Amino acid sequence: MGIQTNYAYAMVWGWLAPSRNRDYKGGNDIRPLGLAGLQNQRYATTLVQQDKTSDIQEEAKTTYEENLKEFYHYSSATSGADPLYLLYYKDVLNSLDNFDTGSSALSQWGFTSSKAWERFNNYGIIGECRRKINVIQDKYKFAKSADMPRGKRILAYHDCLIEWRKMKKYLAYLNQQGENRFRAEVKLESYKTKNPGKITKERRDAEIFMDVMTGHL
Repeated sequence: MGIQTNYAYAMVWGWLAPSRNRDYKGGNDIRPLGLAGLQNQRYATTLVQQDKTSDIQEEAKTTYEENLKEFYHYSSATSGADPLYLLYYKDVLNSLDNFDTGSSALSQWGFTSSKAWERFNNYGIIGECRRKINVIQDKYKFAKSADMPRGKRILAYHDCLIEWRKMKKYLAYLNQQGENRFRAEVKLESYKTKNPGKITKERRDAEIFMDVMTGHL
């Protein structure tokens, strides 16, 4: 009958409400729960903020886990559990770790000729190799026992591996050169024995040696 009997409605939208509330139908929609209402805007903003909060919490969790992993690898107490070390570097550097520089066993040094070993040892070349191997071993032990970032530790392992491979190639080269030299010396002595008339004071041993090496004799 046009009579507002709902007191709460009358206070908010009816004849007891402010004029802007009574006239909302003819102007802008000021209802807080309307499609563009302030309350709905706040609710939508809250949902967006909740999503951002979840993203931030997830990122913080990931950062924390990564930092925790980095801390585990940083400590020398857990360096031996590094997957890359277990799968690769531990195996390829095992020969370096177990190498006894005080040993004179030919097989350990990669020599097949005892004469070559004795000659290079007397020349001091083996002693210099022993010193360099000790340096590589110390560097490898330091990489395993010191606290450092994982990346730096892996680079230290790799440097040790490169130096150790170079050393093994050099020892193999010494062994081969020693054998070649002894074979040439045997040929030279055989030539001197079979051709005593061709050996003159004018021809030095070095010249005859070069002839033997180049196949001219």
